[in-house]
Amino acid sequence: MTSQADLPWIIASATALRGLRPRQDFLEPNWSFWELRNLNIHRVVGLFDERRQFAGARDLEAEIRRVVSRRFKRSWWRGMAYGVVAVVGAVSLSPDDLKMLVDVRENQSGTLQWVILTSSDTRVALGVHTWIEGRLSPVYRDILQALDETKYHITSTKRDKDGLMKFLTGAADVNVAIRSLGTRRTAFPEFREPSLGENQTRSGSPDD
Repeated sequence: MTSQADLPWIIASATALRGLRPRQDFLEPNWSFWELRNLNIHRVVGLFDERRQFAGARDLEAEIRRVVSRRFKRSWWRGMAYGVVAVVGAVSLSPDDLKMLVDVRENQSGTLQWVILTSSDTRVALGVHTWIEGRLSPVYRDILQALDETKYHITSTKRDKDGLMKFLTGAADVNVAIRSLGTRRTAFPEFREPSLGENQTRSGSPDD
C-alpha cells in the first residue's frame, strides 16, 4: 500500500521520461512543478497538495489557472500546455464536473490538457484528459497506471471536441489523407485512453 506522499516520486518518474525537470528555484505554497522548456516546446506538470474540499469545479479551476498563469508565461512564438495532479480531502466531483476544467483548443494563458484528482483517504483517483493526444498524454497515463498498481480505484474520462473543433479537425484530416494518398493518417491524433485494469473504470461518450 502506498501513501499519498509517494505522489511526488510517481510524478517525477513519469515526467523525467519526457524530459521535464523539477522547478526548485521558486516557492509556491502547496505546489510542486516539473517543466520542459526550450525554443519550440513548453510543457509543465504541477502537483497541488492542499487536501481541502472545493466548492465546485470552477473553484478548483480558478486556483489552478491563477497559479500556473502567474508562474509560467506563454511566449508568442511557442504555446504552453500543462497537466495538474490535485490532492483533495475526498473526490466529490463527478467525471462530467471535471470535464469542464480542461481546454478543447489552445488557450492564450496556457492550455490545460489534463487534471487528476486524488484522495489518499478513499484511495480514489479521477482523471480527465482533453480529446487530443499530446506530449504530456503519456505522463497522464503513467500516473494513473502507478496509482492503479497501488490499489487506487481509477476513473478516466475524456472531454470531446466542441462543434468548431470537430469541423476544423475533420477538414484537416481530409487534407492530410489526400496528401498522403488515402492513408489513415490524421492531422490531430485522438487521445488514447489508459488500459483498464481491475481497479479502473472508464467514463465518456459512447463514441470516444
